[in-house]
Amino acid sequence: MAADRRTLTVVSNRGPIHYDRADGERVARRGSGGLVSALRGLIGGHDVTWIACAISDEDRAVAAERAGAAALEEDAAGHPFRLQLASPDPADFAAMYREIANPLLWFVQHGLYGDGVEPASPADLRAAWAGYRRYNEAIAAAAAGAADADALMVHDYQLYLVPRLVREAGVGTPILHFTHIPWPAPEAWSRLPADLLEELLLGLLGADIAGFQTRGDGDRFLATCAEALPLAHVDAEARTVRVDDRETRIGHYPISIDAADFRGHRDGAAARAAHEALVRERPRRLILRVDRTDPSKNIVRGFQAYDRLLERRPDLHGEVGMLSLLDPSRLAVPVYAAHLEEVRAAAEWVNERHGRRGWLPIDLRIGDNFPLAVAAYREYDVLLVNSIADGMNLISKEAPLLNERDGALALSVRAGSFEELGDLCVAVEPLDVAETSFALEAALELPAAERAERAAGLRRRVEEHGVDAWIGAQLDDLARLPEPTR
Repeated sequence: MAADRRTLTVVSNRGPIHYDRADGERVARRGSGGLVSALRGLIGGHDVTWIACAISDEDRAVAAERAGAAALEEDAAGHPFRLQLASPDPADFAAMYREIANPLLWFVQHGLYGDGVEPASPADLRAAWAGYRRYNEAIAAAAAGAADADALMVHDYQLYLVPRLVREAGVGTPILHFTHIPWPAPEAWSRLPADLLEELLLGLLGADIAGFQTRGDGDRFLATCAEALPLAHVDAEARTVRVDDRETRIGHYPISIDAADFRGHRDGAAARAAHEALVRERPRRLILRVDRTDPSKNIVRGFQAYDRLLERRPDLHGEVGMLSLLDPSRLAVPVYAAHLEEVRAAAEWVNERHGRRGWLPIDLRIGDNFPLAVAAYREYDVLLVNSIADGMNLISKEAPLLNERDGALALSVRAGSFEELGDLCVAVEPLDVAETSFALEAALELPAAERAERAAGLRRRVEEHGVDAWIGAQLDDLARLPEPTR
């Protein structure tokens, strides 16, 4: 593989562009989200073909017009790449998205089952899994047809079966599969039937490299293979898994952000206007949380912890407020829609208990408002990230980069970013509401000099370990693989 510019095929569920209709005309909209943003550097520096699922009706119309072939597009920065849309059966996509990927795999991998929430019945699960399998087969067929590249880079839990399916199609191109969400301990997988777990693991092990966010995620993947695949040879020290004659290396690549690019968001007109309004409205001290309304983000316990703080410290009434900016997530999945209502109810409960004229303890704003989030990043005194589990949590990297008040970071020990940033944070045990309450208090009461030192350290670490390092480490490991047999 060449040492500099490479020919790469990226494979993901959602792509960097999706198609829609506006005023009767087709429009191409730029994709958002952490995966697309993180991979922008690949498009700028390499020859990329991106394979994604045709999700909307207009996506499927485009895919049909192109007869499944790739077409030249440009990313938001004007860099050219080729986009190929695969068209799984919509029913298979629905089974993948609504029944297997979300919530089953997401819930297993974020430790969300329990407390009365359990997977579907075995019969329903197997029917949905058949749809998940067919969805992966459709994506894999497109990937196999675009395998004339230096490497295939397959992304995330929607596509666990793709690497092996591509191998079975006779493709020898190096494959790296990267899992963006946490990998749990082996016992978490007991909710998946043993044969389906074996299929999932063997799917991933079709890759030459299985990449994870943290070393701990990789350790737990190795342990899962050792327990669930008795015929596999797992070498925890060498960090490899061998099945028959194929060896998969286990790597960890903590995802990050482009610091220079992200700082540019402060300068947009909408972000400046939002900042001016926030400065006028903010309480003297501001606790901020910015999240999707996902059960893994643990929003309700965060509100409960704030309630306990206000109960214990009446001197903070009117002094400290919590701004909670929440982006609705996966509302087509019933459990996510129900969770949003739980979040609303929890905020109302805190406000009814403690609110008074001129002061609302929780300022809850639900909607996708990126300019306001950027403005709030600049203004917080404490950023609360109390997720039950997170692959990384990029908000814990974005917000400290922009903050102008030496804001403290109260960070869940179960967020992937804690492995990188934990020594500069106030640690949060996410399932312990009382402990979270004391962590919020400790973050508010940090001495000024310590706040400044920690804030500077967070900015420096994010700048030194940016998204280029995340991409570069994966490409370097791919380059070190033996030359493929084609």
